Amino acid sequence: MKNGSILIISNNSQVAKRISDKIKLLRECDKIKCVSFIEAISVLNSCSPSIIILYWSKSDSVNIVKEIRAIKTLDKVPIIFVMDSLIEDILFCAFDYGIDEFFNLDEPDSVILMRIFLSLQKSILYRKIDTNDEILNVTNIIDKKTGVYTNEYTPTVLKHFINKCIEENMEETIFMHVKTIPLDKKYLNINKIASLIKSVPRSNDIVASAEHSGFYLILYNAGIIGAKSVLQRIKRVLDGACEVYANSAEITLPYEEIQPVLAQAINEQMLAKNEFNYFYESDIKDYIAVMNPGNKNSKLSKEKEKELFNKFEKIVIPVFYHYQTVYKETFGNADINFSTDEDESYFAIKQDNSYAKISITTPMYSRVILETTYETEGYTSSTKKLSYDFKEFNEAILSSVLKNFINEFTERISHNTLSQTE
Repeated sequence: MKNGSILIISNNSQVAKRISDKIKLLRECDKIKCVSFIEAISVLNSCSPSIIILYWSKSDSVNIVKEIRAIKTLDKVPIIFVMDSLIEDILFCAFDYGIDEFFNLDEPDSVILMRIFLSLQKSILYRKIDTNDEILNVTNIIDKKTGVYTNEYTPTVLKHFINKCIEENMEETIFMHVKTIPLDKKYLNINKIASLIKSVPRSNDIVASAEHSGFYLILYNAGIIGAKSVLQRIKRVLDGACEVYANSAEITLPYEEIQPVLAQAINEQMLAKNEFNYFYESDIKDYIAVMNPGNKNSKLSKEKEKELFNKFEKIVIPVFYHYQTVYKETFGNADINFSTDEDESYFAIKQDNSYAKISITTPMYSRVILETTYETEGYTSSTKKLSYDFKEFNEAILSSVLKNFINEFTERISHNTLSQTE
């Protein structure tokens, strides 16, 4: 079989002929070969077809897609997955393993031919990309070992692709920031991590180096569901060797606006152990206001601030009041008070020489930062910090945090009382 041909993989010879006949209606010049599942890998190790058409039936294993993608020369060859009827679990699994397109045999010939034609066009495009990548490797724009855009060229590359996405109105194309924290038990160097991450997105997606073991990805037509799926696949390929955090946003704003927000926000996510966050355009603009308080154009309007503060108060005041009422009796002579305003809200307990406070700040109402401080006899002073997305913050979260805060304070007081008795 010659390179550039079309390979049909099927254990059903009648179906293979049926598909082959349809392709001949499209382009008589194509060289078409049909092989069984058993023969496929051997044939593919010796050639690189333009596209692969894989017919799957219930008696076949979808793992063959993974085997095909494991052959280095075939990582960008489009695979069309063909089924008798839609089985979602199998289809999702096939996409995870690396198929590019699918159709059902009962679809009209016109639909089937169009999908094959688009895959052939994609194959030509991928070959052009391969040639361009070779040039980029030579000029050190792409790291030869990992295939990832190097740190030095990351801003230039991403600005170009993001501007292109905005100009062409490529909806649901995602800009994603991934941060990895290697764990001692399974150490991977940064080159290995980069290679593994590069293997996850589709071949036309972009992967570029970021600071401090981070990576930027551009995921074409992925949407929030696709972004979450990419994160889960990255976690799988890293196989527990790293903690992985990611945030993302649809590309509607320039690189200069999105990148600083994702870079800053991911540090807060790591603090809160929140592995994934998604920013809408309004979230990005609000965050910019936090990071650039002197920029008049980036500030929230007074009306917006008031609206968000009122929403925040409706969560905080009832919870604070409830716990003040309940625990006044528990602590007896303790002074329990709380306060809420635009700068800081707090709940504090003072009993004898022991003191505890939980303070809450809401930077531009994009995040809720809770900081607890304890100063009790017999213990060193300690501070804990938690962070939540403002949109996700609710009474249940605050109640849980406040209950744990009070329980720890109670334990510290009980420990002091017991020590004095002894």
